[in-house]
Amino acid sequence: MKKIALFVAMVVAILASYSIAFAYKNTILVDGKPFYYNVPDITIKVAGQNFDTGKTPPLILKDSTLIPVRVISEKGFGAKVEWDDKTKSVTITKDKTVRLTIGSDVALVDGKEVKLVAPARIIGIGNDGYTYIPFRFLFETFGYKVEWDQKNYQINAASPPKIANITSFTTSYNNGVFSVNITADSPIKYSQGVIEDPGNIRIYVDIENAIWDKGRIDIPINKKSLVNAVIAQNQTQPVPKVRAVIYLTDVVPYNITKSQDSTNLTISFDIGTSYVTGISFAKEGDYDKVIINCNAEQFNTQKVGDNKIVVDISDAILKMPDGSKAGQIPVQGNVITAIRYSQYNNDTVRVVADTTGKADYSVKILDKNIIMLVLKSQPNEMPLIYIDPGHGGSDPGAIGVGGLRESDVVLGIALKLNSLLTKGGFRTTMSRDSDVFIDLVTRSQEANNAGADVFISIHTNAFGTPTPKGTEIWYYPDGYKGDTRDNKTFAQIIHDNLMKEINTVDRGLKEGPNLSVLNKTKMPAILIETAFITNPDDAALLQDDAFQWKVAQGIYNGIVEYFKKLKEGSISATVSNSVYDTNNTNSNP
Repeated sequence: MKKIALFVAMVVAILASYSIAFAYKNTILVDGKPFYYNVPDITIKVAGQNFDTGKTPPLILKDSTLIPVRVISEKGFGAKVEWDDKTKSVTITKDKTVRLTIGSDVALVDGKEVKLVAPARIIGIGNDGYTYIPFRFLFETFGYKVEWDQKNYQINAASPPKIANITSFTTSYNNGVFSVNITADSPIKYSQGVIEDPGNIRIYVDIENAIWDKGRIDIPINKKSLVNAVIAQNQTQPVPKVRAVIYLTDVVPYNITKSQDSTNLTISFDIGTSYVTGISFAKEGDYDKVIINCNAEQFNTQKVGDNKIVVDISDAILKMPDGSKAGQIPVQGNVITAIRYSQYNNDTVRVVADTTGKADYSVKILDKNIIMLVLKSQPNEMPLIYIDPGHGGSDPGAIGVGGLRESDVVLGIALKLNSLLTKGGFRTTMSRDSDVFIDLVTRSQEANNAGADVFISIHTNAFGTPTPKGTEIWYYPDGYKGDTRDNKTFAQIIHDNLMKEINTVDRGLKEGPNLSVLNKTKMPAILIETAFITNPDDAALLQDDAFQWKVAQGIYNGIVEYFKKLKEGSISATVSNSVYDTNNTNSNP
């Protein structure tokens, strides 16, 4: 008897499952035509939970699984759904905007076309019509990971991951370790990689499902082989991604760690600590020579007025034989009267050469020492012009019309300018005179360490469309963050002379406080965007040799006028004493 009861129960269960599997039988309207639908029920599960679509079940038509737009968008996503009867289109809005047109297999997602595997269509069920579209498109557009279970006729959707908002991007240095720190309001999930080119190494971290709403941020580092750290929103679709990149000139050991709650990511570089162990002085003919005994790789040089030359040694500790953290060495040089030194802050040693008046100098590393050579300025000595053709080598800059490369164009102009300047008696230094890569920090450092009187960086402009055209000059804002240079006057004089020589659209002067070659240089500095390499008319000019000579001539004429006005006293020039400021008010040079 029990066996019979068990058998009956099994049969009932099988019949029940059969009736459920083929429960949805109905005559529906597809594109206005009656269609007898008899296909197994389709189940939707979101995060493992059944999702009930009510009287509008998922359907399979012509091998495409379709789902009702309104109930899933409103009930499942919390989105707003609007129907436009005039255009026969439906718009879904939540974080992004999706527009579907009945009969079309193309959807618009935030204005961009996306191809559908089947067109949006009206399905008539009962007395009403409902918009249906392919299931995968709708779920994936709103960030869900979705799979089709053929065996069970089931759509499995995983809720979109929580978006992490990146709240801060900072750097720090402590005991020989330099760190780049990224903080978010929820756990960080990341991948990493390295791109290596000679002299240009990039370590990147991609943070998935993350938003950074502060635009591109570039933090200068200038420590050992570390150049700068950059963060920006790398992509917003289909999954938002934030990318942080650290630029290096050589390999440095590093590791990446996360906090216990995974909301903080730290990229740490073991750059070590340098020691300054001695300072000495010697007279060599007309030169004064200062020898700083240290194993440092990075230093910054600046003039302060007419009577001080300052060398700041980065990542360094003062370790003098007598254990002093500050001192002074009186000397009787040709121009140097004293040498002062101190532990300027936790990781910088400052050495100051006091002079009797204006002096020319050069500073370089030789045999693990920093050597400063100082010579009294000659009354009629011509100014030193630092010419910086942008980009080069592995960095071609902007690619313009017909594959024209920015690095090639600006090198041609720079070489012509150098020729005019040397014939005019000026002293010159170039960041590069061939197609090689020079990092941004090195360009500024070379100009500072050479004691250049002005800095001119030459570039071409570019844009995503071919319409913009013309010439503009960028300068560091006068007085910004305490900067004491009169950059605007220098920029204006060069601009006026340049525009007399060339017939391009005059886009005027622009302030560029975040441009590395402007905010790290100590002398008056400008960046010239000669013309748009992406505009057909400008590009034709840029590759014309005669036009390049006109650009060079205009810049040269401006330089001549600038130094003439300086000599006459109608304008004045100062050297910035703020760009490398560490806010240590007790350690003035």
